Amino acid sequence: MTVEIDASTLTGLVRALERRSTRFWAGCAVGVAAAAVAAATGLGALAGGRGWAIALSVSLAFALAALVLAGIVIRLARTVADARARQALDAVDDDLTGLSNRRHFLALVEREFARCRRYGDDGALLLIDADHLRRINEHLGQLCGDALLLEVTKRVGATLRQPDLLARFGGAELAVFLPNTDPLGALDAAERIRQQVASSPYQWQQTHVVATVSIGVSTVHQGQLSVDTMVHEAEQALEAAKEAGRNCVRTGPIKPRKNGERVASGQ
Repeated sequence: MTVEIDASTLTGLVRALERRSTRFWAGCAVGVAAAAVAAATGLGALAGGRGWAIALSVSLAFALAALVLAGIVIRLARTVADARARQALDAVDDDLTGLSNRRHFLALVEREFARCRRYGDDGALLLIDADHLRRINEHLGQLCGDALLLEVTKRVGATLRQPDLLARFGGAELAVFLPNTDPLGALDAAERIRQQVASSPYQWQQTHVVATVSIGVSTVHQGQLSVDTMVHEAEQALEAAKEAGRNCVRTGPIKPRKNGERVASGQ
């Protein structure tokens, strides 16, 4: 006999397994086994003589079956948890925007940063924050905030070149890495983005929503030892843009170079 389980039943089972820890299911198994032994022992005692031995054998069989079933359930729960964890690690795209997520973006930037350091090329990182997105979510709803972030993403993407990297960095933040871009070029790119986003209000149902962004810029220079340093400088510049009233561009340290000088090569 074949038993068919539809997708909704399987999904419900997976959710039930995920809601409880493996210790919980182990405890349930032990409890069921103990209850079976106790019930059968009680019935055997009432039956007396040979009935007691038969009842005990049956109870032990039920207890063994309960423990085996519990082992299967626990193993399934662990398999589901491991699969979900691997899925989260393997995911490279942000669910809302479809852009690379922070982890994948930083992995790509690590490669670009190493290339810049090795060959002395220019590069720049932009951190872009959608201004007052939390306030918009509170007053107009999460759907409006999500739609606004998608519109900002679209407008930012319209200003970029093919080799530029765009990602969802987290929350209301986007990130852009600009390869082969010097400090002045990075500031020009950031200002184009700012103007493009603020060029016209966004229409949400019957409301005009003004979209603006604050941008922090960090460029590859000799004093940076890692991508983390570059990100930190961009974060500081972004905070400076917010403190300056938002809807503006601020930059991290720009190390002056002699004419024709390139970024120092790494080891």
